[in-house]
Amino acid sequence: MHGPADPAGVNALLGRLCSPEAHGFAWAVTRGGQRLASGWGGSAVSHPERHPAAGDTLWDLASLTKPLATALVALRAAQDGRLDLLEPIPETDPPCTGLDLLRHQAGFPPWLPLYAFSSGRAEARTWLASRCPRRHPSGQAEYSCLGYLLLGLHLEERLGASLDRLFQKFVAEPLGLPAESALFRPAESVRSKTAATELDGAHEAALARPHGALPPLFATGLAWGEVHDGNARFLGGVAGNAGLFASLPAVERLCDAFRASAGFLTARSLDLAWTSPHGRGQRRTAGWKAADSEGWTVAPLLPAGSVGHEGFTGTAAYLEPGEGRTFILLTNRIHPAHPGTDFAPVRAAFLRCAGGLA
Repeated sequence: MHGPADPAGVNALLGRLCSPEAHGFAWAVTRGGQRLASGWGGSAVSHPERHPAAGDTLWDLASLTKPLATALVALRAAQDGRLDLLEPIPETDPPCTGLDLLRHQAGFPPWLPLYAFSSGRAEARTWLASRCPRRHPSGQAEYSCLGYLLLGLHLEERLGASLDRLFQKFVAEPLGLPAESALFRPAESVRSKTAATELDGAHEAALARPHGALPPLFATGLAWGEVHDGNARFLGGVAGNAGLFASLPAVERLCDAFRASAGFLTARSLDLAWTSPHGRGQRRTAGWKAADSEGWTVAPLLPAGSVGHEGFTGTAAYLEPGEGRTFILLTNRIHPAHPGTDFAPVRAAFLRCAGGLA
């Protein structure tokens, strides 16, 4: 990538691609902890009333929770001597470790409705452990929400607190994030600042129905200030796979934590976060997807050594190696309903434009 981002051009592009009357967007390009360019637009909420997206809108990060909350908690706890990432997870046979889960190497399938196989948090933990792994870790990664669900529950068990409290203790407070800029289970008092997602949860319901279950209902029929992901909602809105809400500035700071210049992670932790084991197909680090993963739409747009992650609600973060640039895109593209289209072309178009390639 080369050249500066054109804020007006990026805003115009996203305005064309993101149906601004239905949903909204926020984006930024940063380097060295400083914004190079940013913008936002469209609707944080379009149903039942309209709230425009703003610079401090809280977005449902979906699977960006994995690197920006769960992985950061695990890495910080490990470097503080509170957690052994190579310790086998209790009740897994053959054993898998926290590092296996961080790298998606435990052999879990990509997704199953946890609420179809368990009735609560403790039973969910036991059921997940019994499913790990389908095959012994062999270096081949297979992306899985279930692995990060187990990892989140394991962190709670080992560190003696709920994941939302662990995030505040190990990540948000040390980074100096403002209160209510990155959190699980947003309070009713900040609901109006959150971007809404799906109206009735029909998309996940269709996936869960063959398993004889339906996802927990949204409290008001609309996921507004409530996590969209059904498994995270089943666990009370706090889970290792999804559940984090954050503003654009907070996501910038969380991504910056993975840079050596931030001084937040040790050299060992940084190596785990940026280096993937050798193997074909998907290449996963501790929290991120490596740019050289086979078949990744955005891979040709990123320099070698880059990492990134994407979320179902329409979120993404891509980090160039070293002290390179970070590209962040936050949307609620599934509001008020899942559009039934692939969002990958939008992410790729954003990267081209924000990176000065278009």
